[in-house]
Formats: sequence, C-alpha cells, structure tokens
Amino acid sequence: MTTPEQIKFAHTPTGGECIAGVALTDAKRASKWPAYVDVAQSVTGLILGLFLFCHMAFTSSIQLGKDVFWNLCQISGGRPIFGAEQTWLHFVFVGVITLCVIIHALCALRRFPTSYKQYRDIRGHVALVHHSDTSLWFIQLCTAVVLTGMVFPHVMGMLTAPSTIDANLSSVHTYHNGMIWTLIFLVATELHGMIGLYRLAVKWDVVKGRAHGLRKTMVVVALAMIACGSLTAWTFYSNGAELAGTPAASQHYTTTNVWSINK
Repeated sequence: MTTPEQIKFAHTPTGGECIAGVALTDAKRASKWPAYVDVAQSVTGLILGLFLFCHMAFTSSIQLGKDVFWNLCQISGGRPIFGAEQTWLHFVFVGVITLCVIIHALCALRRFPTSYKQYRDIRGHVALVHHSDTSLWFIQLCTAVVLTGMVFPHVMGMLTAPSTIDANLSSVHTYHNGMIWTLIFLVATELHGMIGLYRLAVKWDVVKGRAHGLRKTMVVVALAMIACGSLTAWTFYSNGAELAGTPAASQHYTTTNVWSINK
C-alpha cells in the first residue's frame, strides 16, 4: 500500500521545523547528551590547543640553555613559593592535562569510523567533495589515530616519574626515543591541535565568515610550531646523545644561576 500524494505532500516542513524536529512524532524526547558531549569535546579541545602554545614555549627554552629550562621547571614546581621544587605540582598539572586528553578522546570516539566500509565512505566523500575543511577534518582524524597510540605513553612517563622533567633526564629520554618517534609525535600533535582550534573557531562562529583567512593563518602557525618544535627536539636529542653512557645521564641538572629569590 502506497501513501496517497495528497497526504504525502500535504505539508512541506520549514527549515525551522526540521531543525527543531517538530515532525518527529514518534520520538519520545530529544536527548541532550549529544550536545553535552559535543560541548565537552570543544572545551577540552580548546584547553589542549591553547596548552600546545604554553608547552612549546616551555620546552623551547632549552634552546636558550639548560639554565633557563631548569629555572622554568623550578618555577612551575613552586620553588618561588615553597623554597624548593615540589614534584607533586608537576604531577597535578600533568594529571589535569591527561584528564582533558582522556575526556576529549572519549568524546571524539563517537565520530570515528567503526568499520572499513565507513572509512571507505569517508575517503570517497573527501575525494568527491574536495573541500578544504573536509580535507582538514580527515587529516585531523588520521592524526587522532596516531596520537591515541603515542600521547598516553608520553604523559604516563611524567605522571609516574614527575621528577624526570629535567634538562638532563628529558634530553636522555628524547635520545632513547629517537628523532623519528619524536618528529612523528610532534607533527601529529601540532597538526591535530592547530586544525582543531581552526575548526572550533568556524564551528562556534568566532570568525564571522572569515574562515579563508583564518585557515591560511592556521597553516602558517602549524608550520611555525612544527619548525620550532623540530629545533627543540634536535636540541634535546643532541644533549641526550652527549649524556648517554655517562654518569650524568641519570643525574638531575644543577645550576648556580637560580632566578628565584629563595636560593
């Protein structure tokens, strides 16, 4: 039995009715949880994206010398307040970032393809539409897969041993990880984070229709972050290569150039 034409086309819903779902007579109640999850993903993504700039500034200080990096570690460890570095402060800070990573990852899982057919459909959609934002979304999806396997070993090392955040110990750690691992992690992180910030700005209408200019800015910033991070990684790797096999490889770096007034 077919539906008569006069009934099928009796009413054409407006855009507002479609968005509000007024025609969904069979739906009992629209769940608010998808919206909550989406907001949680956006908020944690914003926090992590902005954190990348702070993290880059912190780690890049090693290029100015081990003394600068050591003093920044002491400041973040509360030395100006407590008179000595408190490793538990590093643990708390890394723990908060790790919690944001976990929440962000769990919220984003609902957008991952769950089968090869879905992945193939996504690839076909990207190739068919050939739109810049769609391609950026696909890059973000691929980098998310890479980060899922790399970010947790990275943060777990600092959670279980926060005292290893040190000019010497961090350099040796980078050396043992190798430049290839470090660069893959760096590129995936910066691309995922910068694309994420751009997509957040577009999604929440921050740019007010100026997405093209923001997209170019995002690409420039991402490339600059990757270049700066590569130089920083090479500095850590070179320092670690010099320390490897020596007694200093397992010792904390010490300096007489202490910025804090509590020496």
